[in-house]
Amino acid sequence: MSRSAPTLATGVLCLGLMGCALAASTKPPTTYDLVAPRSFSAAPRPAPWQLVVYEPTAVHALETDRLMVRPRADQVSYYKGIAWSDRLPRLVQARLIETFQNSGAVKAVSASVGQYALVTDLRAFQIDVSSGKAVAEIEIFAKLVNTSTGKVVSTKGFSARVPASTDAPGDAIAALNQAFTEVLQDTTTWVASRRA
Repeated sequence: MSRSAPTLATGVLCLGLMGCALAASTKPPTTYDLVAPRSFSAAPRPAPWQLVVYEPTAVHALETDRLMVRPRADQVSYYKGIAWSDRLPRLVQARLIETFQNSGAVKAVSASVGQYALVTDLRAFQIDVSSGKAVAEIEIFAKLVNTSTGKVVSTKGFSARVPASTDAPGDAIAALNQAFTEVLQDTTTWVASRRA
């Protein structure tokens, strides 16, 4: 009994040290954010109603905080050691709301209450390298829904492709933010054009 106690203590100590070593060797991912535009070339006339922006739906591959890359049209991969600041659909929702606030495109905007709802489907949000060059690719399909009747009053798809200078993470994120800005500006203009 007396000889096994130090052995047990040594084993526990080794396990503890191994845990520390493993924790120390696990490097946290480099985190990036999406940026909502603050300036608009043609500020839309505000629509006189309140808008609710729901979290976009997305396929499982985009339902993550990882940055997607497509080596081929039928293949999905992710940048190693790179992460978004939140799950992508929730991050897109937050930046959509912020863009509407910055643009003044509607009377008011929130994530819960409104006379109209912006319902979106996130169809593409990745770096495409299938052609041998890195291209930021974003596609969002949007529906504007009357919340009192549940009727879809308008639908439209928005997309943008912006070449990245390289496929390095920083250049890829810059291209994605540029493409995202185009999509956000087009979306706010489209929503604001709905007058009643």
